[in-house]
Amino acid sequence: MAQNEAILPLTLIRDRATTDLILSGLDASGVAFALFSPEDELCYGSAAFKALFDVRPGVRTFAEIMRNCHMSSTGPKVDTPIEDFLDMARKKRRSSPQRTFEIDTSDDRWFLVNETLLPGGWLWHVFTDITMLKSNEQVLQLARDAAQRAADTDPLTGLLNRRAGMERLAAEMRNAARDGTPLSLALIDLDHFKSVNDRYGHSKGDQVLQHFAAAGHQQLRGGDIFARIGGEEFMVLMPGTGIEEAVNAIERLRRHIAREENRADLNCAYTMSAGVAEYCGTAAADLFERADRALYCAKRHGRDRIEQAD
Repeated sequence: MAQNEAILPLTLIRDRATTDLILSGLDASGVAFALFSPEDELCYGSAAFKALFDVRPGVRTFAEIMRNCHMSSTGPKVDTPIEDFLDMARKKRRSSPQRTFEIDTSDDRWFLVNETLLPGGWLWHVFTDITMLKSNEQVLQLARDAAQRAADTDPLTGLLNRRAGMERLAAEMRNAARDGTPLSLALIDLDHFKSVNDRYGHSKGDQVLQHFAAAGHQQLRGGDIFARIGGEEFMVLMPGTGIEEAVNAIERLRRHIAREENRADLNCAYTMSAGVAEYCGTAAADLFERADRALYCAKRHGRDRIEQAD
C-alpha cells in the first residue's frame, strides 16, 4: 500500500507534465483551439484563439466572447443581431458529437471549425485557416460563372442565346403553371434584314442587331427576358404579364426603333414585326408555335406591326 501511495503522486505529476507539454506544443503551432466547459465557460484557449476572438481578461463565457467581438468588430462576422446569433448558436452547440462548419472573420479570413462534444458536455474547438483555399474556390467560381455566361450569351449582341433563352422559357412556364401567374412570349423579326446586309454590308447589319439589342434593353421592363434566337430573330419572355400588357410593351419597342431620331447614330432605317402569345397551360412548343404564327401573320399584313396570337 505504501508503495502504491508513493507511486500515485508521481503518476499525477507525469500526467500533468505530459498534458502541459501537449498544450504547449499545440499553442506553439499557431493553431487556434479552445475548450469550453459544460457551462460554456472558456477553460483553455490557445494564443491564436484568443487573438482571433479578441479574448480579454475577465471575459469567460462563449456569449461574452461573442458580444465583445460584435462590439469591437473583431472575430467572426455576425450579420444578424447579436442576441439572435447567440440563440441560434446555443441550439447548434452540443447538438451532435461532431460538427464542422466555416466562418469568415472581420479581417477577411476563413476558418474551418471542427467542434467535438466530449463526455460530460465539454466542447472542443479547432480552427483551421482555409483562407487560401477559399480564395482559390472563389477564383474557380468566378471562372465557372464567366464560362457559364459565355455559354449562355450571344457574342454579338450580349443577349441570351437561343439555348439559354429556351431554357428560361421552360423554367418560366413551370413557374407559371405552379403559381397560376400569366406568362407571355413575343417573337420578333427585323424586317427585310437581308436587304440591309446587301445594301450596307454585313458590318452595318451587325450594327443594326446591336442597336436593336440596346434598344430592347432600354425599352423593355426589368423583368423581361430578352434573347437572340437566330440571325435577325429575337424572343422576349414576359413573366407575370398577360397578353394585352405584353402587346403594349412590344409596341413601345416597335415605335421606338421606328423613330428616325432614335437611329441617328446608325444612319440606317429598319423596322420590326412581332407575334405575341400568352401561355395557356400547353407545352413550350405550342406556345412558341402560336407566337410564331402571329409573327408570320404580321409579316403577311405588311410588316412593321404586331399581331396577337389566338
